[in-house]
Amino acid sequence: MIIGSVNAYAKQLKLQTEFQMKQARGQLGNHETLEQWLGDDPSSDDTEKQDTQLKTIRQKLDQGGRLTFEERRYLQAKDPQAYAKLEAAEREQRAFEQKLRQCRTREEAQRLKLTYLSSSMATVKAVERNSNLTSAEKLAILVQEKQRCDRLEQSSRDFVRRGEYHSLPTDAEAAKACRDTRKAEKARRARRVQRTEDKKKAYRRKREKKGPRPETPEQRKVRRANAKARANAALHNTAAFMAVVEAYRTARTPEPPQPQVDVKG
Repeated sequence: MIIGSVNAYAKQLKLQTEFQMKQARGQLGNHETLEQWLGDDPSSDDTEKQDTQLKTIRQKLDQGGRLTFEERRYLQAKDPQAYAKLEAAEREQRAFEQKLRQCRTREEAQRLKLTYLSSSMATVKAVERNSNLTSAEKLAILVQEKQRCDRLEQSSRDFVRRGEYHSLPTDAEAAKACRDTRKAEKARRARRVQRTEDKKKAYRRKREKKGPRPETPEQRKVRRANAKARANAALHNTAAFMAVVEAYRTARTPEPPQPQVDVKG
């Protein structure tokens, strides 16, 4: 949709520029195209008009073609400014393709493409509202943005053609895979805990089945001494408790009354 808007505006501005140039020259009935009019511009340099190879290279760039090594060297020598713009555009295209390969879902790749194209659309709208630019200057900027959109679209088509786009999951599939991963990890942790508990139970059953471990003479002496000490302590505590109880009873029991003998006996 964005590329269609840029193309439509470019076509409209191109026709408007052709009309203004023909009207300025008083040749409204002339059927030459804008490219022919620009090529016949009397203000252009004569040497440049005679350089058909440079003109061919520029037309090739305008049509989105790829230059050969010889053409690139010729453009660099004859028009360094155009060559610098070409290199900047190629760097941006390579960066876009690298970011496409880093996308993890189809929607992420679509959002990346939309972000790049939206910047071109914003430039087009800014140029359209700028009254300080002539129609020819607006057309030059617009053609540059159109070529940029065409390069991005070509990179996107190559990304789809190689199968990289269709190999990506959708956002819904990625979310489901994330949920399934968490669920599987939770199940693995539960199984790990269960296996640990099963091992403990099996070890306890094995111990119970085998019975107590054999004692060494030293262990037997220590065990008997500890048992004897506990028994003596319990006996001492019992005797002490009984003594306390007996003393308490004695203190609470009243003395028996003494018999009284009268004088008569």
